[in-house]
Amino acid sequence: MSALLESTKVTVFVGDGFKFLSDNKATYDVIITDSSDPVGPAEALFQKPYFQLLYDSLAPGGHVSTQAECLWLHLPLISQLRNLTREIFPVAEYAYTTIPTYPSGQIGFLVASKDATRNLKEPLRKLQGPVYYNEDIHRSAFVLPEFARSVLDSGKDIRPIFGRESAVLNARENSKKIRKVLLLGAGLVSRPCAEYILRDPTNELTIGEISIIMIPLMVH
Repeated sequence: MSALLESTKVTVFVGDGFKFLSDNKATYDVIITDSSDPVGPAEALFQKPYFQLLYDSLAPGGHVSTQAECLWLHLPLISQLRNLTREIFPVAEYAYTTIPTYPSGQIGFLVASKDATRNLKEPLRKLQGPVYYNEDIHRSAFVLPEFARSVLDSGKDIRPIFGRESAVLNARENSKKIRKVLLLGAGLVSRPCAEYILRDPTNELTIGEISIIMIPLMVH
C-alpha cells in the first residue's frame, strides 16, 4: 500500500484526527473509518462525539462508512451505534459482509448519509470488474438475520439462552430464592467445594481468596 503514497492525489496527515476533523468542517463527500475494535484509544471512535465530528466534516449530502463489528459477537454495541448515529444523521443503516479471516468470518459497517432522501440499501450505479461485489450483494448486506433485526429494529432480544444462564433465569421466573455464597479459601482444598456450590444455578458464588487452581471457576 505504501506505493499509493507517491500519488499526487494522496495527502497524508499525521496528528490528532479529532482535531483534524474539527478543523475541516463541511469538506468531505465521503469519510471512511477503518478502525480497530472499541478497546483503549479506539473506544472513542465508537462514541457519539466522534460521529458528530464526522457529520460536521461532511459536505452537504455526504456519506460515512465505519467499521461496526460482528453481529454474532457485538450485537449490543451495534444496536447502540445504530441508535446514536440516527440521532445525528437522517439516514443510518447497518450492513455486513463475509470476511474469512475475521472472528466469526463476518464484519459489519455502519453507513450513514446527510442526504435524508438517500436509500443506502440500493446501489447508485453498476461497477464493472469486481470479483465479489455486485448489486445483489449490496442489497443483501442490509438483510439481517431475524435475531439481529429484532434487536436493532425493536430492541427485543430473541436469542436463545443456554446453560447456567438459562437455569438462573428459570429459577428467577419461578420465584426461587437466589442464594449468595461467600467462599473464603483457595487451592485444591476449596475447589471441590466451589464446584459443588456452582452445580445449583440458584447459587451465586463469591471467592474471597484466589489461586491459579480457582481461575477456571471465574467464568461462572
